[in-house]
Amino acid sequence: MGLSQERQFQNFHRVLNRATWSSHAVSGVLLHLLLTVFVPANAPIVFGLDDHIERRRGAKIAARGIYRDAVRSSKSFFVKTSGLR
Repeated sequence: MGLSQERQFQNFHRVLNRATWSSHAVSGVLLHLLLTVFVPANAPIVFGLDDHIERRRGAKIAARGIYRDAVRSSKSFFVKTSGLR
């Protein structure tokens, strides 16, 4: 903001620090800006989804489950792994 030399600069920092931020709203605005800049008006948009399993541990990981590991499995060999999808 160019105000680092101001005497009351900490007040500007407090405004940004104490504001309620919504990551969902910010991501929507960012996606809209990216699409308007990089994608032509009537062009189709293709999304690719990754079915990656996160192997994290901890007390806050509540949605862990047993899933098929696509990396280590094959058509004839099934590998299960614990993680967060």
